[in-house]
Amino acid sequence: MVARRSPAADADQLKRLVQAGIRITAERSLDAVLQAVADSARELTDARYAALGVLDLTGTELSRFVTSGISPEQARLIGAPPTGKGVLGVLIGQPRPLRIDDLTRHPQAHGFPPDHPPMTAFLGVPIMGRKGPIGNLYLTDKLGAKGFTAEDETIVTLLAAQAAVALENASLHEASQRLIHEVKAMQAARDRFFAMINHELRNALTAVYGWADLLLRKLGPDAPRSAREVYESAERTLALLNDLLDLSRLEAERLRPAVRSTDAGTLMRDAIAALEPSAQKRAIRIEAVGVADAIACQTDPQRVRQILINLLSNAVRHSPAEGLVTVALRADDRRLRFDVIDRGPGIPAAEQALIFEAFARAGTSDERGTGLGLTLSRQLALLLGGDLRVISEVGAGATFTLDIPRWYGTG
Repeated sequence: MVARRSPAADADQLKRLVQAGIRITAERSLDAVLQAVADSARELTDARYAALGVLDLTGTELSRFVTSGISPEQARLIGAPPTGKGVLGVLIGQPRPLRIDDLTRHPQAHGFPPDHPPMTAFLGVPIMGRKGPIGNLYLTDKLGAKGFTAEDETIVTLLAAQAAVALENASLHEASQRLIHEVKAMQAARDRFFAMINHELRNALTAVYGWADLLLRKLGPDAPRSAREVYESAERTLALLNDLLDLSRLEAERLRPAVRSTDAGTLMRDAIAALEPSAQKRAIRIEAVGVADAIACQTDPQRVRQILINLLSNAVRHSPAEGLVTVALRADDRRLRFDVIDRGPGIPAAEQALIFEAFARAGTSDERGTGLGLTLSRQLALLLGGDLRVISEVGAGATFTLDIPRWYGTG
């Protein structure tokens, strides 16, 4: 006759099961979860030994094997962990609970390797994940009894269900950590690449730019078109390299605003002055609006000028010859707003978000931007606590709006 457990014993075991579940789910690393599950299974069933085998990707063999109750020295003497043959393989082929009073007499038993402790009673329970078996719990030699009971099987089955969730969560955590590490390594490699390219190309282009500038100054108005094209190409490429370097710093969160007191009107006039030569070549007039009075502010003047110059450069490039570009400045107690308005071909609504993506350009016949300028300008605007937006209609030009805090850090 089998002795029945008392209600107090059942309650105590359920309490221990809950505590084991809390212990398992508190772990984050996969190794720690595996060990906690094996230890908890042994303690809950009063088993002398326990093990947890994790199935490989094929689901036919064990890829990891964690033991409980066996000392490191014993494990070393036993040698390589099992891969799922013999009785252990029965659960792999038929994933359902298995209780054996003497596993040495089981028809699938293959015996034990040298230095392996003797084992008789056996309880095996599969660990079922969302897509099927992911491992097995193995228990041997119940202390003070000849074999494991149906209650032991139920408790271990419940533990296996908790273990499945913890194991999958731990596997996802480890995978995400590996992915984060790989992404960081890729970012570091990309930063090194950008730094190397920036340095090497800058050295070469600076020489080309310098000699082209010297030649143009020497020849004056009689300089051949080829010399001017070399000069302008070198100038654009140097600007692109600067944009690349700034973007890489922004993405690595290494670019910080150099905030100081300045005048918004002066920033606007400086940007216009920088574009006057380009505008004059095409007889384009740049009109400033809203700069009659000084407008004190605190921001990064270099970055604001950089954004405005980029916007004005695009506006001049896409305006019709002898056209007009308007730059309007508005301010209140909290915000600064710069509007750069051109009368060019405009941007289709479907492409207005695309132009702010790196290396993307609006698909007009007169393509807008270098592929980086608007991307960098928006990122710099965000860095300053503001934003860069566009409103445009095909055939009606475009208005780019830089909206930033008047006092950096005030929102």
